[in-house]
Amino acid sequence: MLMFPVLLSAQGTSHQQGTIVRMRMTECLGPQHGFMAAMSGGAKAEVSSLCPEYVLVADKVVYLINGKSSDQLIPLAETTRFRLQKNEMLIRIDDAAKESHFRIKAMVLRPEWDRNQMLEEAEATTMARRLDQAIIRDQQ
Repeated sequence: MLMFPVLLSAQGTSHQQGTIVRMRMTECLGPQHGFMAAMSGGAKAEVSSLCPEYVLVADKVVYLINGKSSDQLIPLAETTRFRLQKNEMLIRIDDAAKESHFRIKAMVLRPEWDRNQMLEEAEATTMARRLDQAIIRDQQ
């Protein structure tokens, strides 16, 4: 019986793996505008500077995370080890002495994300074909 709390605390600090597949710069969110505020609809960006926003794909969940400052840069397309703590994602970037804290902006189950990606690709392909056909018509 005493082992159960120990197992729970060990699970909370276990590292997971994922891959950063996308990065863009967005407005930095204020300190009170993390995942819970975004989910409640009360998140309004406080414009102070640009911060990196990443899509991290793990085995079961895809995370949209925001850096807290413009210098929190993570290499793309590499396996990244992370852990979750208090609505934040902690990532040790390269061989840094400390883990960097990222706000979790959104989460989606991996199968749903994969399905959305396929739909976006199909839509982009259709649009490209239509554009090509329009260009060919204009050239004739």
